[in-house]
Amino acid sequence: MSIVVNTNVASLMVQRNLSKATSSLQTSMQRLSTGMKINNAGDDAAGLALSEKINGQLSASDVCKNNAQTGINMLNIADGDLDIINQNLQRIKDLAVQSANGVYSDSERLSMDQEVQLRIEEINRIASSSAFSDVNLLDGTIADMKLQIGTGSDEAQNTIDISDAFQEATATALGVTAGASISTAANARAMIDLIDTAVNNISTRRSVIGASVNRLNSTVDRLDVRKENLQSTYSTIRDTDIASESTNLTKQQILQQSAATLLQQANQTPALALTLI
Repeated sequence: MSIVVNTNVASLMVQRNLSKATSSLQTSMQRLSTGMKINNAGDDAAGLALSEKINGQLSASDVCKNNAQTGINMLNIADGDLDIINQNLQRIKDLAVQSANGVYSDSERLSMDQEVQLRIEEINRIASSSAFSDVNLLDGTIADMKLQIGTGSDEAQNTIDISDAFQEATATALGVTAGASISTAANARAMIDLIDTAVNNISTRRSVIGASVNRLNSTVDRLDVRKENLQSTYSTIRDTDIASESTNLTKQQILQQSAATLLQQANQTPALALTLI
């Protein structure tokens, strides 16, 4: 190779390699310090786009899980109020069975009926006041209650309809007709049939609520598994492999140091021309 002064090709080559090693070293240091192997679009444009999409799904999945849990809370409130209504119905039946017994006078039956009427009023009050936030649950006003439990817009695939769990639960809606009383033995026996119908009605409604709660619990479990899998995929794309990147850091440090040493020698090569003059 010729010895020239104006152009030091060896120095230019070593400078290029030194710059490359320094850039790679800085990338490794960035990845190790941030814990992420994609810190800008230039690192992996396709990986960045996919990971950001997955990150959006992760965030939306958390909201879906909260939606499902909120639905469970609503259902539990309705179930609790129906349980209290059922207790009132059971008390009314106890009084009806007692009033149907021939040993009681009409005045005594009227005393029992006073409690019955108050119990019916309480059932109606509970049905009208049962609410979650500003949503009434048992007054029959809920016609459409769909929970968004998926991250997509397709209603069939991403919502669960729990409207059937929130039917009207007033005494009349349960089958206790207006004016029903236990003021006579005959009326008391008729009341027993009405209460049996109402209790069966309550049991059916609570069964619907229970099934809906179980379904939503299953949905929450599925969302947790899905989130775990999405998080694993996100980690594979974005997170730094510390062991591998530490090895690469050491490699680039050695290359940088060797390039710096060689650059010093390459810069001295043109000085050989002086020995030839």
